[in-house]
Amino acid sequence: MEKNNIINREQLFQKIHAAERRIRILGAVAFDLPYDEFKEEWLKKINAGELTVEIICESESSLSYDALIASDRKVSGENRSYEIGDFRNIAKEALMNLKHFLEREKCKHLEPNSEGGQNLFIRTYYLAPKIPVINVDGDYYIGLALTKFNHIERFEKITKDHIWATELYRYFNAFLDSVNGARKYSTEETKSGNKLEVIQMFNNDRVPQGQLPRDSFLDSTRIKVVVWGLIFTKDGYMLIHQRSKNAKDNQGLWDKSIGGHVDIERDIDTVKAASRELLEELYKKEDDEQGGYNKADFFKANEDKLVFLGEWRPSYRLDSLFEDTKYKPDESYFWRMNYKFSRKVVNSPRILPDGSKQTVKAFVDLYICIASDDFASKVADNKLKNSKYKLLKPYQLKDWYRGVAYFDEKENREAEYREKDDNTREMVNAEFKVTPDLETIINSDIFEDDISSFAAYLETKNKSK
Repeated sequence: MEKNNIINREQLFQKIHAAERRIRILGAVAFDLPYDEFKEEWLKKINAGELTVEIICESESSLSYDALIASDRKVSGENRSYEIGDFRNIAKEALMNLKHFLEREKCKHLEPNSEGGQNLFIRTYYLAPKIPVINVDGDYYIGLALTKFNHIERFEKITKDHIWATELYRYFNAFLDSVNGARKYSTEETKSGNKLEVIQMFNNDRVPQGQLPRDSFLDSTRIKVVVWGLIFTKDGYMLIHQRSKNAKDNQGLWDKSIGGHVDIERDIDTVKAASRELLEELYKKEDDEQGGYNKADFFKANEDKLVFLGEWRPSYRLDSLFEDTKYKPDESYFWRMNYKFSRKVVNSPRILPDGSKQTVKAFVDLYICIASDDFASKVADNKLKNSKYKLLKPYQLKDWYRGVAYFDEKENREAEYREKDDNTREMVNAEFKVTPDLETIINSDIFEDDISSFAAYLETKNKSK
């Protein structure tokens, strides 16, 4: 029997069974619900579009902190210890048990944009919930996970005359309702495979501060680490590409060879991230703006042909460069540049289709790559599938960016451009517009000091072979 709005687990389950419109669970591990008890009932209600269920799980980093206490019974006071693996299993239960059951039973309304709307959401929040909450229709029930981090036994219904009502309702809004609250810092794994990358967050000294989903860094003061890559042919031409007209941002703009995030679930460091991005950008076909990929026919043949040769240090690397590379014409080689971008915050904004800009702050690790001997022919034969590509020498790129027609040595003619009155630069830039990232590279000291000299060195060595 309820007394002073305090209920036990069995009474909470009765409330859940009686739900008519929605159930929202903030803290899946904390509540540790027996989904087998509800899944048949939820199948009927979700399938009919009558009930919306949202299950919000703590992030693994949050659970890892909890396990530091829960794994030591002397500290937690519990009758057994819980390791991070125990919490991870509970966190996966909603996805592995409930959702898979609903999918097997052909339940409707499980995916975004499904007929009649989506009625099941399984999210992970990267802002650690302060208090576990279950929202059943218009009522909210809280529990406390202090040293007992799962399978809470007692719950309190929050009413408007509760001593903490104002603060708690603000909390419910921030973590359950507001699109700019905790929801913005969450991921959702669906059958469509649209789960966002999870990225490390850094402070201004490049010290890790925690984890957030990729889009959390848009229009935010939070800083991430990204990789930029410049791919060269062995005769000193650099690859740039034009982003597609249906890209999420920077539509139709010319960009650096490759760029991407350091995904903590796939990349151990920026070297691995650069390698992955090189392969994805050059040897896979992009399905749509969400980033899905299918392998091209020649992808597997090149997958193991990308070799990392460490930091680029011209003071002693120049003489041995072609000794490292000339015996394997089918391999590509890349280096990480030891440069100041990696130690300072760079603004890497995204230009949206409506012309507005999203601020993105990042530390940048820049990589340079010498492609295999057949790379130039792949560009010429349009075998690189993601975008429209062009090979230019750095000085040609800078001329084009500045609105000066450059001489195309490969085709033995002056590059095409339009000129109107004295406004040559304006007309050329109307056709050749670059992303903010490529503009940053072109106007940087490293472009003059390292990139241009690297290209010239390649050209000289290639002629002397």
